Amino acid sequence: GLGHARLRIAAVISREPDSSTDLANLFPHIVIPEEDLAATGLVQRGSRIRWRLLIAGDRAPIDTFRGFTKEHLGRGQLLEDVRDARPEVRVSLERSERFLKLSALLSVFLAAAALGLAARRYVDRHLDTVALLRTLGLTQSQILALFLRQYAMIASATVVLGLLLGFSVQFALAATLAGLFQTALPPPGVLPALQGSLVALVLLFGFGLPPILRLRGVSPLRVFRRDEQPRRDGAFAFGAGAAALLGLLIWQAGDARLAVIVILGLVSTVALAAGAAFGLVWALPKLPIPLSGGFRFGLRNVGRRRALSVAQVVALSLGMMALMLLTVVRGDLVRAWQRQLPADAPSRFVINIQPEQREPFAAFFTQHGLKPPELEPMVRGRLTAINDSKVTAETYPDEQARRMVEREFNLSFDEGNSHIEHGRPLDDNAQEFSVEEGLAKTLHLKLGDKLTYDIAGSIRTGTITSLRKVDWGSFRANFFVVGSRALIGDGPASYITSFYLPEEQRAVGDQLSREFPTLTVFDISSILAEVKTLIQKALRAIEVVFAFSVLAGLVVLYAATLATQNERRHEAALLRTLGASRKTVGEAVNAELLLLGGLSGLIAAAVALGAGAAAARFLFDLPISPSYWLLPAGFVIGALAARLAASPLIREVLKTPPLRVLR
Repeated sequence: GLGHARLRIAAVISREPDSSTDLANLFPHIVIPEEDLAATGLVQRGSRIRWRLLIAGDRAPIDTFRGFTKEHLGRGQLLEDVRDARPEVRVSLERSERFLKLSALLSVFLAAAALGLAARRYVDRHLDTVALLRTLGLTQSQILALFLRQYAMIASATVVLGLLLGFSVQFALAATLAGLFQTALPPPGVLPALQGSLVALVLLFGFGLPPILRLRGVSPLRVFRRDEQPRRDGAFAFGAGAAALLGLLIWQAGDARLAVIVILGLVSTVALAAGAAFGLVWALPKLPIPLSGGFRFGLRNVGRRRALSVAQVVALSLGMMALMLLTVVRGDLVRAWQRQLPADAPSRFVINIQPEQREPFAAFFTQHGLKPPELEPMVRGRLTAINDSKVTAETYPDEQARRMVEREFNLSFDEGNSHIEHGRPLDDNAQEFSVEEGLAKTLHLKLGDKLTYDIAGSIRTGTITSLRKVDWGSFRANFFVVGSRALIGDGPASYITSFYLPEEQRAVGDQLSREFPTLTVFDISSILAEVKTLIQKALRAIEVVFAFSVLAGLVVLYAATLATQNERRHEAALLRTLGASRKTVGEAVNAELLLLGGLSGLIAAAVALGAGAAAARFLFDLPISPSYWLLPAGFVIGALAARLAASPLIREVLKTPPLRVLR
């Protein structure tokens, strides 16, 4: 029975496309043909009817429609998308999006570092070739044109292979996320391919081209004097690379705070790594080293090859910092989602509990072997004045602020699931308010302001003594404004609560509604399932992108160790010629790599902790929980990572006959 009509149930709705946008949509819905509406008699003068228009399509026309509609909204009209969904859904989406952006930015940086290191080694290996070409009559312009053609061919092949790999991963991700949507995800368009190509070309020419330009300055004398070196153009190369990287970071970030955190992390890593490396190469020759044999020689090498040691520490630190930062942030996100959705996360909300129903309500749960949930008091009130100035919708130009002022507030005298960001706790014997910081920002409120509320005809005025941060994703009762007991504790209060009900005891929820017909019970298990599914899919996407970042970091570590291959081969050949065994040479290389890698890992861990704390606070709105164990672990991980990344290099150095290197 629906109004005056009796209708037959033809189907049961299991999922609605807009079911997670607001709490009112959690009511059981009945969908009827429009021609049967008049027979119900439900639509009469004074009826409240809400119309919803759902729009889907390509992003460009949707954005055009959104921009047009925002300028022509009437009173009471709202424009919503996924970012205006329930806080539990919106927060998860925003955190996932920011982590993916952070991963993309650090991957861009890692690619830049690997390119710079590889280009430096490429140039060093071709100095003799260029000198020979100069003696055969080629001019500087001809040589430069030759290498630029080669570089352009390599760059083109790299972009094509990268796009093919990117599209492959895109299809894999689309298949992974397909179960989250009722329709197939749209295929990737041309724009991502163009953006990826542009990023690749900027990195290739910003970090690879400046070192190649050094080849113009190779003198024919190098054929006779191998110590003849071309001018490095260090300022130009550094400036070009820094400008390219900075531009890409700002463009790709799309978020000023994200860009600032990444840039500060990179700058801090370079500064700390360079300072620590200079200190190490200065102190090592002066320190007594108790070790003997190859290990002693390897540690002394760090001080002898000062420029290479500093460059290697900086490169290794940057690569490991990026990986450790992603690891720290990923761990924070996973822990936050686990806290948000524990096994006993509330699956039912109950409102309109009257004071005289509190004891029977608790007894009902005890009777069914369940722990009685905590009840939160709720008092309805309308904001009428701020600092004794009357407040109306016309006071604010912002539509969200107008809606806040026009509606009644749910007030409470229990601070519940929140913590104070600014100010002090409420004094229950004083006339005080505590305000959620987001509402304070919307209504331009600050500590010390006076708020006046009309509560059932009674005017209550109190001073704001604190601004609170509320965890809206906790699935628990939360309030924008909380007052002291002396201020609103005697107001006409009802109670609200949330509790977890196992699926096998669903019948208890139905019986609760029958025994307490005046209560309103919301079953939010569908939202819980939706959020859990969303988080699982987001984690899969994060893991894929994280794996790419790890691969990029390993490439940087390998490139950093490969940059010194020629020097190590010559050194190993000399040592072997002077009678050193392969074991001694191996010990020397291992000692050097373990020291440089350990120092780099320690620096990377320190910066990752700081940047991770900043990201948790300013990007993901998470509590800061520094993992200090990362410092000693960073030293060990750095030493092992540098050694493992250099394994191919060490094998090559040890198996090369000394005569081949010396000739």
